[in-house]
Amino acid sequence: MKRLAIAVAGLVTLASCQTVQEEEVAVHPDAHALAQAACAGCHSVELIGLSPNPDAPEWPVIANTQGLTRQSLTVWLRDAHAYPEEMDFYLEEDEVDMLVGYILSLRDEDYHPPY
Repeated sequence: MKRLAIAVAGLVTLASCQTVQEEEVAVHPDAHALAQAACAGCHSVELIGLSPNPDAPEWPVIANTQGLTRQSLTVWLRDAHAYPEEMDFYLEEDEVDMLVGYILSLRDEDYHPPY
């Protein structure tokens, strides 16, 4: 639980005090491949599974974080200074948009964290 709190603290800080909301999420056809190539070395980017790096939260955990918005997630991914050191890499604007759409597509109103 400690790793989850640390990993998503920046996201929660950026998010407003609202609950996870259902919204139309368009997922780019290349989003999963980008997630696999750029992020799956540390994070589980699948609907089910544990992250290879125990300090990296699974994407469904991130997607279902209370208060997370499209805007807060976009800001988090655009601002390299907000990353943990392991995530200090550059994403193009279209890559940010693809990853945000993909992460948000993992939302589930019946979601329960795995731990």
